[in-house]
Amino acid sequence: MIRRVVSALAMIAGVLTGCEGVVTGTEVARASLQVAVGAAGNYVPLKLALAPEMSPVAINFRAEFTQNPAEYGKWNTYRAALSMGGRMVVARSFNVNHPAAAGTDSSPPSLTPAIHTLFIVDVQSAGEYELAITPVSPVAITLNNAQIDVRRNVQRPPQ
Repeated sequence: MIRRVVSALAMIAGVLTGCEGVVTGTEVARASLQVAVGAAGNYVPLKLALAPEMSPVAINFRAEFTQNPAEYGKWNTYRAALSMGGRMVVARSFNVNHPAAAGTDSSPPSLTPAIHTLFIVDVQSAGEYELAITPVSPVAITLNNAQIDVRRNVQRPPQ
């Protein structure tokens, strides 16, 4: 029991640290990610209308976990890339870790959704941008209800 409380507190502290892209500014868009046909863990690229007056802009990834014990303690690694007119603006890799530890016990854990700030960017020109999220390696966990949210005029994390 104490282990679960400590784990929950550590998770909350991790969420609150560096959460400027999730809690500051104003949400201007939220879209569900569509799974690409025939490509496990690959999402259909998403179009985003962005403009300089929105800067800095945060693009956040959200998803829910399964209660499948075979996935506990595993993770997926993705590459997120934001481009405009075929020109790369920013890209990075990120991990989504299943929050349940492998082999802890037989009762299903209470799972909080994954929330990752993919980018905080200054938009240089107005237009339609494309966000592509692709797995770097074969997926090990199933993500449900994957979404992207865009927040304008966010605060940057302290350096």
